[in-house]
Amino acid sequence: MGQFSEYIKMALYNIKENKGRSFLTMLGIIIGISSVITIISIGSGLKADVLSTTETKSVTVTVDEEETTNTELITWEDMEALRTQLGSKTAGVVSSSMSTGSVTTRKGSYEAYLTLTTPDAENDPNQEKMVRGTYFTEDDVLNAQPVCVLDKASALYLFGTTDVVGLDFDVNIENTIQTVTVRGVRDADADTMKANEEAMNMFGMEMPVYLELPYTVSEGWGENPDNFSAVDIYLSEGENENAVAKSAVQILTSRHLNDGDNLFTKQQAVDMTGMMSTLLDTVTAFIAFVAGISLLVGGIGVMNIMLVSVTERTREIGIRRALGAKSSSIVMQFLFESAIISGLGGVIGIIFGAGIAGLVSALEIGGLSAKLSVTAIILTTCFSCGVGIIFGIYPARKAAKMSPMEALRRM
Repeated sequence: MGQFSEYIKMALYNIKENKGRSFLTMLGIIIGISSVITIISIGSGLKADVLSTTETKSVTVTVDEEETTNTELITWEDMEALRTQLGSKTAGVVSSSMSTGSVTTRKGSYEAYLTLTTPDAENDPNQEKMVRGTYFTEDDVLNAQPVCVLDKASALYLFGTTDVVGLDFDVNIENTIQTVTVRGVRDADADTMKANEEAMNMFGMEMPVYLELPYTVSEGWGENPDNFSAVDIYLSEGENENAVAKSAVQILTSRHLNDGDNLFTKQQAVDMTGMMSTLLDTVTAFIAFVAGISLLVGGIGVMNIMLVSVTERTREIGIRRALGAKSSSIVMQFLFESAIISGLGGVIGIIFGAGIAGLVSALEIGGLSAKLSVTAIILTTCFSCGVGIIFGIYPARKAAKMSPMEALRRM
């Protein structure tokens, strides 16, 4: 241990004696480490932000129509059973279909997109929350009440105000006119509203309106609303998608024992979370690799300065060898010096990198956030020290191979 402390003291003394040269040698390491830390931190922050928006919030169970000859698919009673038996695992059980029509108010007639759905659609994680009134109820579904929920943008478009709860208007679907009463209004993102309006104006088109109605209202234009080919199950926070889907399939299978084998299956959606995670990891790793090239440049700088140091300290090496110093002792002396130079550069680089990442996150530059990675800090620290050792081996071995006579002759 005493010998190692002596090597460290000698290395620090030589670095101190050549402050300017030592700092310039460290500069390549500092730039490389700070670049890698900054990039990995921003990449980790971006990954966390993206994954939080692509997190799976629902699962869909579908009917394999090739496995059954029964026209009864998923019923309202099946959905009630799912809601009851899944309990706290689900925030809602929903089945929806789409239709188009037109809406007529005092302001005129407008194209309409209709979502025929069930009451739990109020909890759709991809939709805005209610800001006025209430969502329609199970009684509205069972009694096929012609009520609707519309978003704030549609309310403003149709009536010029969002205070529309209780107002009536006509909906024309399949050449059948029904009078519908507004039960509630959803919020709408202002930026999205503006962007949609600008896009429609650009193409000379009028804005459509969006309505959500009880699915049983479709009886009014001659459709049979009793059968569903798929059901969406909104997951409660922290619930596992596959576990909930498996439970749902078991519940439905037990209620349709005579309708066919493997009748119900989980719909295999594209794993956006996994794809985005892999893509971001790959991009971050590639950019970090490119930035890490500067570490190799810094390592070459360490090797060059150590070769200069060997030349300048020929007399010292000769005297030490003449006094009986072993080759291994000379090697260790120069290796310690190169490792400490790289290590100090690495520490400074980590501080700079963490500072830059923190600044980017605090100021939200470009909307980016940063998340420091302890693993990245440890790896870059080890790598920076490794660079010093690897690129210090050649100068160290060159110094160790000097014969005392040759070294003293060059004095």
